[in-house]
Amino acid sequence: MPELVDSHGRIIDYIRLSLTDRCNFRCVYCMPPEGEKRIPHDEILSYEELLRLSRILASMGVSRYKITGGEPLCRKDAVEFIRDLKNLPGVKQVTLTTNGVLLGPSVERLAAIGLDGLNVSLDTLSQGHYGAITRSKSPLAEVLPVMAKARALGILVKINVVPLRGYNEDDLPELAAFALKHGYHIRFIELMPVGLGAEHEGVPQDEVRAMIENSFGALSPLDRVIGNGPAEHFSVDGHKGSVGFISALSKKFCRQCNRIRLTSSGYLKSCLHHNIGIELKGLLRSGASDKDIEEAVMSAVRKKPLAHDLSRSRGEKGKAAFLMNSVGG
Repeated sequence: MPELVDSHGRIIDYIRLSLTDRCNFRCVYCMPPEGEKRIPHDEILSYEELLRLSRILASMGVSRYKITGGEPLCRKDAVEFIRDLKNLPGVKQVTLTTNGVLLGPSVERLAAIGLDGLNVSLDTLSQGHYGAITRSKSPLAEVLPVMAKARALGILVKINVVPLRGYNEDDLPELAAFALKHGYHIRFIELMPVGLGAEHEGVPQDEVRAMIENSFGALSPLDRVIGNGPAEHFSVDGHKGSVGFISALSKKFCRQCNRIRLTSSGYLKSCLHHNIGIELKGLLRSGASDKDIEEAVMSAVRKKPLAHDLSRSRGEKGKAAFLMNSVGG
């Protein structure tokens, strides 16, 4: 299988593929409380278009796919799309990021088709804090059993936590204890000043790690790789799960970046923080050949910047340049 390589020699083998910009939550660091104007349905790539593009990307060496949104399970027939994606030649891994609220009716089918992993966004175990962060009345108690069921069905379950000053910093040791007890892999993701995230204060990773070590003792580097991204994972003696840290600010990991992103409307982004990429929807809908699309993808990847530039995450007069739900979370 050929390799897709950028101009800095990084092999690109992983894509975050957004199915929709829609979400049933309005998380404070992601979307405004009133939501935003939805992309018209006919402007979102069809499943047929996504599968064609994924087939082309897989032939270029992109073998690992993260299905995201918005909330991907808001889109009808998402499970059937994941099934078809997993069956494409060259696709080695398909994982799903979700807030878990809509997961219950789908979890058995996802296990049956061989979903390789599940990332559940869960910033707290406090119902009050959960409602404040997500701006939702959804009961947290309905998400936790579904996570347990997914793990029992053989799906690797990871928990994504964004530590937020004034919202959940006191909840982090409890979250870690919950994950370690139940065999989940928890990752604390440093808040980036991206979109509405710039209006909040994150908790630095060194402070988060100190909290965890104060509760559980020294962390030991894990002796195996979990996932496809930049997380540093650690084990805790006597516990089944692991603790990870994703530190885009304090420990910039751009030199190891292996990913690209596809928005639900068909824009291929080579970097989250740069508007560098290419619009593929027009090619997909204008009769372009597979070779034409390959060349467009290669052109975008060659222009992938060496590192992120967080200043580009803000628009004029400090307004958000984009919202995270619109670029694949």
